[in-house]
Amino acid sequence: MKKHPLEGKIANIQFDSGLQFRIDFLEDQQLRWTSTRKEDAGATDLETIHIEEYPGGIFSVDWVEASGLCVSYTIDTANQFVKSFMTFTDPTYRGGRRPFTHEGTFHFILENGQADLTPL
Repeated sequence: MKKHPLEGKIANIQFDSGLQFRIDFLEDQQLRWTSTRKEDAGATDLETIHIEEYPGGIFSVDWVEASGLCVSYTIDTANQFVKSFMTFTDPTYRGGRRPFTHEGTFHFILENGQADLTPL
């Protein structure tokens, strides 16, 4: 049985910053991100996530990467939109953490890359 409605789903994200990802929502609160930008040569990692669901198809998905990068996505599945807030180590910023925000499109896809129109 699924632990959250995104489990088993795949998404394509294209941020206004130029970052692009395939996101696989896996079992046991796991997420695999894979960069789809050519210059990142398929960089990928597996993360343990915290996920909350809100009314209207809104989700908050948060994780901390091994590098210390903290990532928080607010995903609006109904409007195919995602906003990200990240922080990473930078001693020149308050608290030693630099914030970075970006937003973009969020689309569910099938394994073959075609649109996944199956309702949540």
